[in-house]
Amino acid sequence: KKRARRTQGKRNQTAETSKKTRRGKLEMLPELNLDVLFQILSLLHPMDLLNLARTTKAFRQLLMRKSSAFVWKTARSQVEGLPDCPSDLSEPQYANLVFYPRCHVSTIQLCHGTIADVALALRACCINHSLAVAPQFALKIPDIFADKFVEHEYSYSDKEQSDACFKEYSSLPQDKREEYLAAKRLQVCAIDKHADECEAWHKDMTDARKFEREGARVERAVGIFTRLKGLGYEAEINHCGTNRIEATHRSVFNSTKTLTDKEWDRVRPQLEQAMQEYRSHRLEEAVYNPRRKLLVELYDAYIRQPAPSGAAVDLLPDIVDLAHLPTFDTIIKLPEGTDVNAETFKPAFDQIPTLVQEWRASVDAQLAALVVIPSDPTTSGVATEDAGDQKLKPAERLRLASALFRVDGGLQSLMMSTDFLNLPTFNNCYSDSVASREISGRPWSLISRYGNSPLVDFFTGAAPVVRACGMDPQTATVEDMDQRNARLTCNHCIAKFPQIHTWRSAVS
Repeated sequence: KKRARRTQGKRNQTAETSKKTRRGKLEMLPELNLDVLFQILSLLHPMDLLNLARTTKAFRQLLMRKSSAFVWKTARSQVEGLPDCPSDLSEPQYANLVFYPRCHVSTIQLCHGTIADVALALRACCINHSLAVAPQFALKIPDIFADKFVEHEYSYSDKEQSDACFKEYSSLPQDKREEYLAAKRLQVCAIDKHADECEAWHKDMTDARKFEREGARVERAVGIFTRLKGLGYEAEINHCGTNRIEATHRSVFNSTKTLTDKEWDRVRPQLEQAMQEYRSHRLEEAVYNPRRKLLVELYDAYIRQPAPSGAAVDLLPDIVDLAHLPTFDTIIKLPEGTDVNAETFKPAFDQIPTLVQEWRASVDAQLAALVVIPSDPTTSGVATEDAGDQKLKPAERLRLASALFRVDGGLQSLMMSTDFLNLPTFNNCYSDSVASREISGRPWSLISRYGNSPLVDFFTGAAPVVRACGMDPQTATVEDMDQRNARLTCNHCIAKFPQIHTWRSAVS
């Protein structure tokens, strides 16, 4: 009994499942009252009727009857401007030709110069540019026969229709053939005329759809810009222009999808990130650059005046370097709407002596980092920097007699840092920053203008000369070497009277 109850429960469960599965299916639809069913089907699009006829045999038998032609006509009448069905096609065939996306030509064998014209199919086909003529079929048609049928140079037709037409023509007696040709010419003219009407309708529908899509895109763009303005980006939109923003973000603006709240939530992060970048560009161009131009005028007037007492320096930074100093950069990037004038920059100009010394210290640090004096090869063979050299400050390391550099573009082969820091070569670094472009300046840099090679190389050959003079290259300065005033000869030179060198000439 328990097993029976379980089986009965499973049966009930299976029945309920099958009922749920059948719920929503259309297989019972053909069993409706025909008047009600035809009323429903008449409201469908011709393409929907085609799809419905291909779902089940019952629907196919129902819709493919000749008595159901009025359903197709009613559905076709809902398509605005569509020409009537031609006499040589049934309503389902016409609907299939016009609305079904499958190509009707690519699977047809084609031949050349026959009356069985398929102009409508050719013009409706989306790939008619790929049609090719098969010469072996054209050879079956006599020239006289082709001349009577074809009024233009090139004509493509279905081989099956062509063979049937030629067979029918050949079976006629001689006195009936001209009449047959005349009837076929009228048929061709009717097909051509209908094809022209279909082509015109297709063009109108394409233009209307294109206009509709363009209207949807415009409406979407207006909605997006309205919402962006509501978020506070109106100034960025006016500065950059809507065309530039739309061209940069085509994936967002070219869509015809309605801008619902859900769609806006999807595209909003991407647009807000872009608008932040546009805001940075707008502030640089419209707010910060006028302040930089004012700084150029003030700095030019400043350097033409006598230096303050106790503030003399051997090198002043370029205007780009000055504008990048935190003190001046803070003033330049004050909030939009702040009145920035000469008085605003005055406290910063009062700090220039200190700021220049800090900037010069950073320049010395960059050069001092290149100074790696090799160890004495007689004691260690490894070229490393001694611990004593690391204790020196950057400015002190650059005063060492061993701190010589080869300078790219310099007038001398070897130079001290104090001799080449003011060369224009070091202000020739290319910079794509907005500040550099706007004030026509270039920052000081040890890298070439194209960023692919250094402008200076540390010369390691001075350290052995300093050691040969009995001095320590880690501590000996230029003044120490001049005071030592040693004389040197070259052990590798073969001469009767070897040359005597000072330490400077020996290094060079």
